[in-house]
Amino acid sequence: MKATWILTTITIALILSIQMVEVGWSQQAAQAPNFAGRYIAAISDGDFLASTYADGKLPAPGVTDQLLIVINGKQEALAQPLGTRIAQINASNSVTGAPYALTLSPDSRTAFIVETLQAMPVGATRREQLPPGNQLVAIDLSNPRRPTVRSRIAVAPKPETVHVHPNGDLLAISTQTPDKEIILVPIQNHQLGQPSEFSLRQLGIQLDPERFQNGLYVSQVQWHPSGKYLAVNLDYRNEIAFYEVQRNPESNLQLIPWGRPVKVGKDPFTAQFTPDGRFFLSSNWGRNFGEQVKTLEQRIPETRGTVSVIQLAESNTFASQVQHRVVSTAIADNSPESLAISPDGSKVVTVNMRGTAFPTNSPRFTRQATLSLMTLDRTSGQLTKINDYPFEGILPESAAFDTSGNSLVVAVYEYFTPKPKGGIEFWRVLQKPKPELHRTGYVVDVGRGVHQVLVAR
Repeated sequence: MKATWILTTITIALILSIQMVEVGWSQQAAQAPNFAGRYIAAISDGDFLASTYADGKLPAPGVTDQLLIVINGKQEALAQPLGTRIAQINASNSVTGAPYALTLSPDSRTAFIVETLQAMPVGATRREQLPPGNQLVAIDLSNPRRPTVRSRIAVAPKPETVHVHPNGDLLAISTQTPDKEIILVPIQNHQLGQPSEFSLRQLGIQLDPERFQNGLYVSQVQWHPSGKYLAVNLDYRNEIAFYEVQRNPESNLQLIPWGRPVKVGKDPFTAQFTPDGRFFLSSNWGRNFGEQVKTLEQRIPETRGTVSVIQLAESNTFASQVQHRVVSTAIADNSPESLAISPDGSKVVTVNMRGTAFPTNSPRFTRQATLSLMTLDRTSGQLTKINDYPFEGILPESAAFDTSGNSLVVAVYEYFTPKPKGGIEFWRVLQKPKPELHRTGYVVDVGRGVHQVLVAR
């Protein structure tokens, strides 16, 4: 979840160590889930409790930010069952941005992580005391049991999201630094190159004094599956902008507007392209960004969020005729921070925090979050809500389908336990007689603070 009412600048340090540890399963089902994928990657934030959003208090020191690798025993030919062994490497990251601070290279051999806020300084007790970060790190996962750092560089302060080009040779990053809202970083032989910085105003997005922070904020960036275009979530403007990426013979990079920005639902915090690249789906959270908003109750909406489906223009359309348009909208549940799309593009799941962010004595508190399941017509773009699936968990923010589309993993920041801890949950995706989700009860205990999960192909 994003603490958007606190906006600071950044600089950072990265602490790295490696260990292999045993983790357990909560076995409430008869058999282990069938899971397809090389491994599961997740990141956790050790500097925030779920309650920090409400009271501003930081946890006691001792838990570090981490990249977590859950090994799939079946495909890695390990002696252990799926999920019984995990690799960890300390890597600074923050839950205060969208759950896209981690991305995997197309061959799943490298992880890239941006650091939005630095680790908690000695003696810090309030979230305002967390220094801004600026690190981008590349971690070698060619042996996922023993991750190692390959490269790291400093980028503009407070980077929030990162996504790797389908060719694996270029990263796109969104930041909260004015006039450096988008950064492109080349990659060669696993090494990070010189960043190229882009200003929203340089890209044709004008100041809007009627909007929070003049409307100049990018909550997420993502590459089109073709690698030709970049999607930019203009969260405070309720718009999605698209840019064509051009490289000249000198390897200089340019971003050229690809059509006009598209109006979607309120607060399009995160979004995803469908695998075929025909549609772009935004998860519209609906938060209040008024200048007078000071509390969590004022910020978080009481109404359900939505998902907008943008049909993209054909890639060979003349520039003057490019027109993207919203073709469908569906209602999710309260506070849908992110969404996941199945490998075949037919199913969409939103991860809804509902009232789990509030203190237990708040009238808006709920013990249950939900997942919303929808089906997507891959020809028309029609999105149809199937159902909401409740479960107990605090601040779930991210989900990912496995490579078969028959399983779903969900990152749960914390559970209602005496000692705060989080986990990666496994859900089944049932196809017949109609699509539905089934909670298996299997949870990998990875400690508190897990806020993004990805499945390696």
